[in-house]
Amino acid sequence: MRSKVLVTLFGITLALVVFLPSEHRLGDVYKLIYFHVPISIVTISTILLFPLFHARFANRVMALSVATTVYALIHLILSAVFMYAAWGGVIFSEPKFVFSSVLLIFALSHTLLCFVDRKLAKYYSFLSLIVVPYFYMQTALVSFQLHPRGVEMPAILYLPYLFSAPMIVLLYVEISERLKAMLTAFYINENSQHST
Repeated sequence: MRSKVLVTLFGITLALVVFLPSEHRLGDVYKLIYFHVPISIVTISTILLFPLFHARFANRVMALSVATTVYALIHLILSAVFMYAAWGGVIFSEPKFVFSSVLLIFALSHTLLCFVDRKLAKYYSFLSLIVVPYFYMQTALVSFQLHPRGVEMPAILYLPYLFSAPMIVLLYVEISERLKAMLTAFYINENSQHST
């Protein structure tokens, strides 16, 4: 059922992205935002929710952390692709790119800690409440930014978000559930081998 919904949402998003007009400054490159922005929001939100994941979803926290790391990596790649397509190169010191890198490093560190010591990962997760807002605010204070501060688009150009945003959220849930099933199977197999 969820797979059909994901395919339908993706199909509608893709059709809208293809047929909507280009943005007058960035051309067709801006259409990456229909995937980039929801992935960015999910990545930032889930990293901020790491402490809650530990408190409420202890048996799923590892899978949620891996899924967030995957999203953080995709977020960074899309940032680089957008930068290269729009401005002809990747500037690693660009503030939003630095922020994307920090998100990936934090998510990856949390994931690694989940595999090593879940209690330590739980304590580490509270740093997200300081690290994410701090680095995000730093991007607002820097005068040089390639990333547009505000994109003024006609209302029709926001339409794909109605389909891409729920698709990105559902995909995150799907990835985390499959990861949980894989990790559970791995640990059950590992424990059964040790007991024999």
